Amino acid sequence: MNFTSDPVLRKIALEAAQQVTTDTGRIHQDELLDALCERLAPRKELLGLVIKKAGQAMMRDLGERHSPRRNRTPNGFYHPKSIMKLGNGIWVWMKDSTFTDMTEWGRISSRNFVRTATAEAHKQEYVSSRIDAYRENPHCTRLAPLEETVFGFRQDSFDDLGFDSDTA
Repeated sequence: MNFTSDPVLRKIALEAAQQVTTDTGRIHQDELLDALCERLAPRKELLGLVIKKAGQAMMRDLGERHSPRRNRTPNGFYHPKSIMKLGNGIWVWMKDSTFTDMTEWGRISSRNFVRTATAEAHKQEYVSSRIDAYRENPHCTRLAPLEETVFGFRQDSFDDLGFDSDTA
């Protein structure tokens, strides 16, 4: 499920993250949440966007908490209050699912597994190559110089992420 984010909210989030970042580059989520709330509270004109974001977060939480899970019950996956995500913004209570729903849910689950496994394989390959590079370049104590000197990183635009390059 993809949700559109308003650039104003993205900018507020980025600025708050920069504000709470420690000198070692760490961001503590509790501090980030406090900084976000502090920045959002006086911005009454953003109330509609913030309420929509909260609603989206609540919807995601509902879907995750009620997603069928193996061994949740003695009957395996089934629980009548579980929710099956069928794609295209459609969910169905498990108790009301049909043959077609079950088929679609299984297809989506398989596709998601392949995507997740592929993404994880790429991430582990990336991590492994960087760990090797850290060992071979002990003078690099942080990732930025390692990426620049060993892997030839060049700064690209953050447009696809909704970042303003001046604030990133």
